[in-house]
Amino acid sequence: MESPSQPQRIEFLCTNIGRGHPFYLDGIIEALVRRGNIGLVRGENDVFTVSEGPSKAAWKMVRKMYEAGSSGGLGGLFYNRLRDGADYNQPGLTLRLLGRSIVREYIDRPWPLVVAHPILVAVLKGKRKLIYQHGELAAPTEALVYGADKVLVPTEETAQVFMNFGYHPDDVVIAGLCIEPSLVKQAGDALAARKKRLDEDCEIPLMAAFFSSGAEPKTHVDTIACAVVSHIRAGGRAIVFAQQGGRLESICGERCHAHQIEHVTCDQGASLVGDQPPVVIVTFDSRRELTYRTTQFFPQFDLFVAPAHERSHWALGLGLPMFIVGPEIGSFAPLNREWLIRDEVALPLASMRDAERFGERLLELREIGELYDMALDGWNNHSIDGFDTIAGYFINHYPLSD
Repeated sequence: MESPSQPQRIEFLCTNIGRGHPFYLDGIIEALVRRGNIGLVRGENDVFTVSEGPSKAAWKMVRKMYEAGSSGGLGGLFYNRLRDGADYNQPGLTLRLLGRSIVREYIDRPWPLVVAHPILVAVLKGKRKLIYQHGELAAPTEALVYGADKVLVPTEETAQVFMNFGYHPDDVVIAGLCIEPSLVKQAGDALAARKKRLDEDCEIPLMAAFFSSGAEPKTHVDTIACAVVSHIRAGGRAIVFAQQGGRLESICGERCHAHQIEHVTCDQGASLVGDQPPVVIVTFDSRRELTYRTTQFFPQFDLFVAPAHERSHWALGLGLPMFIVGPEIGSFAPLNREWLIRDEVALPLASMRDAERFGERLLELREIGELYDMALDGWNNHSIDGFDTIAGYFINHYPLSD
């Protein structure tokens, strides 16, 4: 029998487009599982399973726009301009079409519904117990939308943006940084080992982890592959996380082969035993597979290379120096980038020129102690238990009697 202090059920509605917004819902569910409250999770749906007819077709078009726009180039310029001008508070034909099936399915349901995309907040405005999980550090204009019962944010600075927009302080919940619970569990021990390896007198080769965004933009992939080669030539080691059969897996493998760099592809479910070659390409075919594989290799990370999206929390909370792959795509990344550089936990990897001297630069930064300082600056300044805090909030604030 369920406790009266617990909600009867919590529903999640995911866009299932890219990794960023869906990742924030995955983390809440993982935190509920770790608390032993998986029985509360119901209706873990996405917009494609819920929507029908023209509404489903419209969501498919949104996904195509994301995939094309997030790949950079002229499409990326158009995509950035489109998102920069987005105002989901103005209902129009597009929003009504996207929301047609969703509103019919959810508007009258009595249970808490958690969403992570501003479009879903806009189309479900008026639904009771609509919870907006805004996990990103930055809150650009497109993220600011009315209609949620509660908004969950990572920091006080993010909260202030929503309050300035018009949300009442009681309706904005500061949860802390949203970092995978499986990484939080290892964070302290991993940092202690990392600090020893980052020390200027340590001769152990630095292990760099490389990530692209979900769409694997070609400009990012080319920069990452070049940086991997540069890092290995300078005596480093690399773990590259790549969508199975995707652009990053292919190009990184080709570059390693062209430069006669020993590498291995670690497919799903496989683990490495014994000595690793200089480059390990870890493949995955789902968000959860990626989280599992990241958790598996995380203790080896000395630093990481990624766009300034959801993994920005790692640099601020895990004591893990970050190098930000450019150019920034979308409206979140430029603001996240400013935040990370301001807090001295990250440095830019903005161009092919930066990538070509990446390995040499890492050695210089290690020698002068800057990598070590970046790790210290990214530790113990923010709560890193955001997902667990949110799970506890749900259990305590949405009782059966409501």
